[in-house]
Amino acid sequence: MSDAPTRRSLLSLDRRWIALVVFVFALGLRLIGIDWGLPNALHNQSYHPDEPIIWIYSQQVNPGGGDFDPGFYNYGTLYLSLLSVATDITHAYVSKPDPNDPDGMWKLIGSYHLAGRVINAVAGAVTVLWVWLISRRIMNPFGAIFAALAVAVAPGHVVHSRFQTVDVLAACFLVGSAYLALRLLPGREDEVEPWSPMKLAVLSGVLAGLSAGTKYTGILALVTLWVVLFMSKPKDWTKCLVLGTVGSVLVFVVSTPGILINTSKFMQDFVYEMQHTSAGHGMVFAATGSGFVFHLLNLFEGFGMVMTLLGLGGLVWAVWKRQPWAIALFAFFLLYYVLIGRAEVKFLRYTFPLYLGLAVGFGWMVAKMHERADWKRGLVVLAIAGLMGLDGTGLRSALMYTLDMTRQDPRDEVAAHLKQAAAGTTDSVGIVSDAWFYTPALFKDVGLPRSVPFEERLRVQSEATEPRVVQSLPANPAERFDWDARLVTELRPERIVFSSFEYQDPLRLRGVAGLPPEIQVQVDRCKTFTDALNESYTLEKVFGTPGALIHDMQYVRPLVWVWKRNEP
Repeated sequence: MSDAPTRRSLLSLDRRWIALVVFVFALGLRLIGIDWGLPNALHNQSYHPDEPIIWIYSQQVNPGGGDFDPGFYNYGTLYLSLLSVATDITHAYVSKPDPNDPDGMWKLIGSYHLAGRVINAVAGAVTVLWVWLISRRIMNPFGAIFAALAVAVAPGHVVHSRFQTVDVLAACFLVGSAYLALRLLPGREDEVEPWSPMKLAVLSGVLAGLSAGTKYTGILALVTLWVVLFMSKPKDWTKCLVLGTVGSVLVFVVSTPGILINTSKFMQDFVYEMQHTSAGHGMVFAATGSGFVFHLLNLFEGFGMVMTLLGLGGLVWAVWKRQPWAIALFAFFLLYYVLIGRAEVKFLRYTFPLYLGLAVGFGWMVAKMHERADWKRGLVVLAIAGLMGLDGTGLRSALMYTLDMTRQDPRDEVAAHLKQAAAGTTDSVGIVSDAWFYTPALFKDVGLPRSVPFEERLRVQSEATEPRVVQSLPANPAERFDWDARLVTELRPERIVFSSFEYQDPLRLRGVAGLPPEIQVQVDRCKTFTDALNESYTLEKVFGTPGALIHDMQYVRPLVWVWKRNEP
């Protein structure tokens, strides 16, 4: 009997070491390439279009001064508050801009973006740790490691953990809420739950509220808690349900107090976000079919094709076997999938909350197959292949995206190429739409947010030399439009550049019937432009790494076309 405590202690120590290794691996992977797209010698603004906007609004929050109203409620306020604190800490320790350096302030802002990205890298690694802890309660260590690694190497999660945005942190809180809720269910025989059901339910609700305070859909984390309580019915389970729910609502209000102190603005932005999700995102998701199918493809790209199929199969199988944890996770999975599947905005990052059910289902499938002695054990080999990315996704894809984020960005490559070609000349380069994050760094402030008046952006653009930057503009610039063929036929710059962000959707939509008039006219203009382009210009080079043209994964690997005018 004296040996039993020692064995349990060593086993517990092993678990802690495995958890630590899993966390460190996930964090280390996410820190590689975390400085992608930040200000450098060629450009002043981040290449991620949302980062400058989110950072600007975070500076309207002053937690130390008791001011929690950013005047912006497309998301909850929690991440903005954390980013404000991270900015203050960074400001205290980072060298201040050289007054003789006109770009010094932008470099400092880049360090603030980096601080916000580190928050998400840590949150991404913590999410992996949550998955390990959930899985270790319901399966053997072999399967639990597979479950944790599935999220650790998921390409979508790895890439977005390096962005200063809200999605990874919201998913982290959501998964943490599920972990605490699932602890209400019986674990392994060698485990004794030290916390009361009431405490677990309240803390699960608190994390659901934090998730909602980061991104509103996080409140759906309560579904897992409700299902678990209904199935397990611990002592005073109805009280647990009420207190967990009330706790989540209170934490949401505390983390996003604008719902009380600036109700009109909160409702305006909240309603806008709901309408935007229902209406679409311009051409980006036009004619892309059912959201249910589209998000399945997003999961293939962002989580892994084999891992998605095995994970979904494992989750459904566990539901069929009436595993309480699976029923709870599947209830959330199904509700959330229906919610995003019905929407018209279909970003890959919207699928992150689904990774929990897929990862645990994947690990459970591996654990069960590993215990078998027949041919079905071969599914473990398939799982390893999926995890390593032999299907083109998984770890292989995560490493390819990481490589893209550690080497020179195509926009910088194009800028260096064109600056060298135009050195000592008055040559010009034409752009087909307003300069923004997708435009090569032909001048340093190419990525100024669209909130900056066009007149100011045009003034900065007109000051560019070697090469000059030209854009087809009518007498009234307010009447300008993208893909104006007069750039080719009248202005005739030496070169013309455009990116996949500008070109892929009008190209994809050619020949599609029944497009809305405002989209059809853009498709027609693009075709007219490229027809004229082919007559008098020659494609010089396409910069970038070919790959899946998924909008919010393409941030780190856009394609950029450079066309050169035929002589004379």
